[in-house]
Amino acid sequence: MKKINLLLVFVLCLTIFSACKKEEENEPTPKENLVNKTWIVTSSETEIELPFGQTLPDSIQNGFDPTQGIEGEAIIFNEDGTFVVGEADNQQQGTWTLSEDGQTLTFSGLVEGDLTDFIDAQTLDNLQTFEVTTLTDTQLVIQNSTDVVIPAEIAEQLIGFAIPITVTVKLNITFDKQ
Repeated sequence: MKKINLLLVFVLCLTIFSACKKEEENEPTPKENLVNKTWIVTSSETEIELPFGQTLPDSIQNGFDPTQGIEGEAIIFNEDGTFVVGEADNQQQGTWTLSEDGQTLTFSGLVEGDLTDFIDAQTLDNLQTFEVTTLTDTQLVIQNSTDVVIPAEIAEQLIGFAIPITVTVKLNITFDKQ
């Protein structure tokens, strides 16, 4: 009888200890990594490819660089799908979505200024859709490659010919969590 009681106590102890197994921590979703944090642009790069292997003079490329001067800018992705960029006296706002798999980040209201004067709505949407190459709790890296049709009058300034041309605009932006 003592052996049976001892065996029952042993089985009971095993059951209790196995039930007290430490719960695994869930890894945050891509959206949880992104929202309600201040992200600072730490580096940005724009590459503009012209047809036939031509390159833009720096003075012209700088005028078409959508990432020019954004290093040090802050962006906050709010849980409700809105974002805020910049300081209180000079804020830009819009909306954002992140794909379920965390691989595509799409903005609305991000691109403004000279570019919106000559690009169509579809191209504007494409310029605001980024591939997410890195998304952790501390770093976000996004990139984009979009073909943009440049009207003849602007193309003449770029290449010397008054014909519409298609250029490829490649963007690469790195953010670190503040």
